[in-house]
Amino acid sequence: MLEPKTLKYLAALKKNNNKEWFDTHRTAYETARIDFSNFIQLVIDALGKHDPSIAGQASRTCLFRINRDIRFSNDKTPYKSNFGASIKRGGRKSGFAGYYFHLEPGNKSFIGGGLWIPEAPKLKMMRQEIDYNWEEFRGILAAKPFKKT
Repeated sequence: MLEPKTLKYLAALKKNNNKEWFDTHRTAYETARIDFSNFIQLVIDALGKHDPSIAGQASRTCLFRINRDIRFSNDKTPYKSNFGASIKRGGRKSGFAGYYFHLEPGNKSFIGGGLWIPEAPKLKMMRQEIDYNWEEFRGILAAKPFKKT
């Protein structure tokens, strides 16, 4: 399970999002990152029992960097205020669908799944399959268990 201090670290980082503070608190960052990595490994091990395509992956290959890409952004804060992980067949950068875990204080954590910016042929194929199976898809979306989540 995740330690409460991991969320506390992310909350403090959000308030002090600058290199000097980050460097001063690097040990706390490493501790929080290891905690999140260990949590993601537990998730991989549990999900891998139901989804063999991700079984045996190492959590460290699924984690996103804490550094933000600020080259084209008006917001120049250097660090993300969350930890993220993408678990999918072939690794985080593969073109396959997968699971996404987002840990952020302030009740902003969430779990998602699917494809991130799929290539045109894959997107066309997905849309075609939804169209071919529209009634089944609509039934899934209308089901109470799906709406509950």
